[in-house]
Amino acid sequence: QHYNFHFVLTGHPVYGFTDDWEGGLNSGYFEPFPYKSMMPKMITSLSNMNKSDPLTDYMKVKNDWICDCKNLRQIIVSNSMLDKFESFNEDVVRCPKQFIDIAAHLESDPDPYFDDSYNWYYAGNGNMQLICINWIHYILRSVFNKLYLLFFNKEEFSLHPEHVAIFNCDEDENIFETICSSHNIVALRTKKKVYILKIVPLKDEIVFEKIKAVESELPFTSISFDNHHKNMLYITTLDNKVTIVNLDRLTGRTVKLKSKIDTIINNWNMVISSDRLTYTHVSKNSINVYDKRTNHVGLSWNGVRDTTDHLNCNDITVAKQCQGSMSLYYGTDHHLFLMDLRHEHKVTPKPVMRWTHGMQCMPTYISMCNFEFNKEIICLSSQWCEDVCVVPTYINSVMKGPEIPGVTTPYRPPSILNTLNEAREKLLCFDLYSPVDDRLTTSITGQIIIEHGENYAILMHNSLGDISCTMMYPEHMELFVEDDSFQNLHEWSKSFQLEKRELEISSLKDISNVWKNLKRVPDSYKFGEIRKIKDKSKIEEKEIFYTFEKEELDSGLLDVWIQNNNETTVKDSSLAIHLHYSDDSNMSE
Repeated sequence: QHYNFHFVLTGHPVYGFTDDWEGGLNSGYFEPFPYKSMMPKMITSLSNMNKSDPLTDYMKVKNDWICDCKNLRQIIVSNSMLDKFESFNEDVVRCPKQFIDIAAHLESDPDPYFDDSYNWYYAGNGNMQLICINWIHYILRSVFNKLYLLFFNKEEFSLHPEHVAIFNCDEDENIFETICSSHNIVALRTKKKVYILKIVPLKDEIVFEKIKAVESELPFTSISFDNHHKNMLYITTLDNKVTIVNLDRLTGRTVKLKSKIDTIINNWNMVISSDRLTYTHVSKNSINVYDKRTNHVGLSWNGVRDTTDHLNCNDITVAKQCQGSMSLYYGTDHHLFLMDLRHEHKVTPKPVMRWTHGMQCMPTYISMCNFEFNKEIICLSSQWCEDVCVVPTYINSVMKGPEIPGVTTPYRPPSILNTLNEAREKLLCFDLYSPVDDRLTTSITGQIIIEHGENYAILMHNSLGDISCTMMYPEHMELFVEDDSFQNLHEWSKSFQLEKRELEISSLKDISNVWKNLKRVPDSYKFGEIRKIKDKSKIEEKEIFYTFEKEELDSGLLDVWIQNNNETTVKDSSLAIHLHYSDDSNMSE
């Protein structure tokens, strides 16, 4: 049986030192993270209250199908039904009904290409982007089959409740990935269709104009715009093929990418822009750099996941390249890596940096922004609401080699569930008819980190449209920070109303013996306060003197317990306590 203990691995960075490294580290090599975090707070109003999480629903349907399949097989094996199978000729056979049932069940597979432990359909760039139109900031997000454009106040980190524009995909097509180019071209990825839209600002409104829709027989796995050629869109499919779409001509060409795979089941892969002449194809176990002109492989690394850990579960699940450099960040089950793509293909792949992110699920989203001076901060998250970590590192670390001044251990900010726990300690967010626990654990489908002066904000978007904001601030500003996230969550949860259900009493328990021992809590008692508990473990002085009288201890130690009023009493916790021992002649043998 497999136990997922990945998240308890040590969270320390591993650096690719040179061959002549002797094991020494500079003073202050491990740098502390100089920021603290407020509790997350909700910045959107509640919606879709009568709907369930589409990300996990998709996995549940597949999981139920797998369980039914195992049960049918177990029935056939346990009842020895294979012995009852008879073949008369090529056209006629006689078999138990259970064979017909399992054959029909196998043909009803809800998705023959998916049976993973996380929903890689939603991986990639996520369903939330921060964009700017005419110097005004907006949040572009997708929920179910709808695309929304919302006004975003970057100073107050608030969203206008009414959407500015909306676009509807087909009813049965949930949007898995949403991206936007600097030219305000939007691409939406569903399972087997990619929508290409254009944001058109009019005099009094903004509208989405549909340009084209690309369809495929196999599921799509990723979409991305070229950072240098703004009119190019990369679309990858499950069979390691990329379609390069020219947005000006609305034409595309398909390229078969290099791969060594036995099956296309769970074959997540993506293509990202590298520089003006190349693009990078990332799969679960390999990274390949292609020439844009010839579409031939220039650099190739296989078995990248085995660089530090020879484990089958350490697949690549997310990747992002820094603009203007050959630095590639990619995440696996265990780690976050920084890799230099300038190495020749004959050189053994050796990441420049490695961090153990400590998350319980596979990372699926990665974002970054500038951090302090000459640094950048990377935010990594999975589809589970508690899995977030931030890692600051020096810009162009791949250029500095072993001269990097230091590294920082990944920092895990609090989650929205921590806010809920703190609120309930203050007797908030208690509603038996409409508990918000399940709502707050809805799967994450998007994440971005934003720089705001000295502060940094992490926005998390879930599959039902809720957006939370976690603000990180410098440590020296702690005294000036007021955290109202508990009250914010309480006010937000008031509008969460589920269908009323009558609570029925199923049993009664006699607690009369407990009731007699209960005491009334005074009205003046304040819940949540930290009260000092008297330490009852200290030994009384009478017991010490009694012990010396019984000669169980050396009499020389008695001086320690005799207090002289003319002398200053030393605290028990002080290290200045001196013990005086008697001469050897007075000691009993």
